[in-house]
Amino acid sequence: MRTEILKILREKAPEPVSGEELAHTLGITRTAIWKHIQTLKKEGYGIEAYTKRGYVLTSIPDKMLPSEIAAQLHTRFLGHAICYQESVTSSNEVLKKLADKEAADGALCVAEEQTGGKGRLSRGWFSPKGKGLWFSLLLKPTFLPQEAPKMTLLSAVAVVQASRGKRT
Repeated sequence: MRTEILKILREKAPEPVSGEELAHTLGITRTAIWKHIQTLKKEGYGIEAYTKRGYVLTSIPDKMLPSEIAAQLHTRFLGHAICYQESVTSSNEVLKKLADKEAADGALCVAEEQTGGKGRLSRGWFSPKGKGLWFSLLLKPTFLPQEAPKMTLLSAVAVVQASRGKRT
């Protein structure tokens, strides 16, 4: 429900959206809207309430929250299932456990910090809170395992294009 509230507030910003309009659109009470707004504020969203006018989204948290990722996502399957955690030992380890539980192709694990991340050849990976993007993506390709190294290059190109705002 909070995702839908954020979507409406984003679309209408900087104009206010009344609690009554949100409640009617989403089929819930104004009290429920107010409770969701309070939760969003605790998550770090800047939402101003103006008497007799409504709510305005003024800022978003500087975090990789699933609702923020989903709002900018334009993919067929990548990142549609998102596991978000403030701190993990390793986003890759979290994703491996999810894969064992039949996680969907394209599942994404995002963390604000990794305390025991590893790079190639099990080398330590320094990933402090607030200093980068720490995530792992579950892919279930149909090509042969010996062709897997190609994914490194494809992934690097995709990240660069995404960071530049290009869609492919």
